[in-house]
Amino acid sequence: MKWSAFKKGILISFVVSALATAPRIIRLNKDDLHYLLNHFLYLFVLTLLYWVLSQFFVYKKKKVVFYTAVFLILSGLISIVYQLVLEAFFGDFKILYSDFPLIRDLNEKRQILMLFFRGVLFSAIIYFIVFYLNLLYEKQHALTEIEQLKKEKLEAQLDSLKQQISPHFLFNSLSTLRTMVTDESSKVYINKLSNVYRYLLSLSDSNLTSLKEELDFIESYLHIVKERFEEAISVSISISPEVLELQIPPLALQLLIENAIKHNVISFEDPLKIEIFDEGNFLFVQNNYQPKSSVEKSTGKGLQNIKKRYEYLSEQEIEIEVKDDYFIVKLPLL
Repeated sequence: MKWSAFKKGILISFVVSALATAPRIIRLNKDDLHYLLNHFLYLFVLTLLYWVLSQFFVYKKKKVVFYTAVFLILSGLISIVYQLVLEAFFGDFKILYSDFPLIRDLNEKRQILMLFFRGVLFSAIIYFIVFYLNLLYEKQHALTEIEQLKKEKLEAQLDSLKQQISPHFLFNSLSTLRTMVTDESSKVYINKLSNVYRYLLSLSDSNLTSLKEELDFIESYLHIVKERFEEAISVSISISPEVLELQIPPLALQLLIENAIKHNVISFEDPLKIEIFDEGNFLFVQNNYQPKSSVEKSTGKGLQNIKKRYEYLSEQEIEIEVKDDYFIVKLPLL
């Protein structure tokens, strides 16, 4: 039990004991203040015991009725034992019923029975208070969680909006820029860049795209790449018309081309040659294998991304091999 809960128990026990002791004030003389204090302390210790005990029962989520009954019965027995222990140490300690003649005159068995029910009554009050406080805490905790979820949802929506605004803003800016420039080659470059962003914006949550749409995108993407590397990179594409409507995961080709550029030497002396062609129901993407010596070992995240998407979309797997100084990736056409 946490210290904060124990401090709360001390306060609740004090209040309950004070309320139970208060009615006796009007029947007592000023010489009976010692009895009044004893009565208060007697109940304070007893109710605090019940508070501590209740912490092990009130939070049970299963068999609530069973555990409640066990707690009440155990509390009644504690009331009897508590009284017997006090009598053993302090002699004729009849604090709980000395001011009630009808109870005081009962035989010992009936007095014990009254102690039992008195204990059940007090423990039931404590149990109800603990249960109610726990209910309030859970309600407050649930409201806090709901508010947190609302906040996280709003933040996610804002992030999503930002992600939508940024590409749209750039796309619109490129369209404006295209009307401003006069150089034809610059206009073509801007147009290709706009096509790239148009394709990215059109994907949304698409898991598949047709090979034709992917190749149209790749044509624009390659124009931008070649502006950077010029004749140091060459890409040849040879695709049969009958497979153009088959599908692949979007951006799969772009990832493979980017992967080849990232991990291979590209120069006018050693140009990078990429070939894209189909064979059967597979799309081959191969490049001459000339890995950079100064680059750290590849993490393989790009290929792993494509592998996982194929695992999700179909039972077919991509194939990777290095053969005759060529790095080859075979993508199933779906």
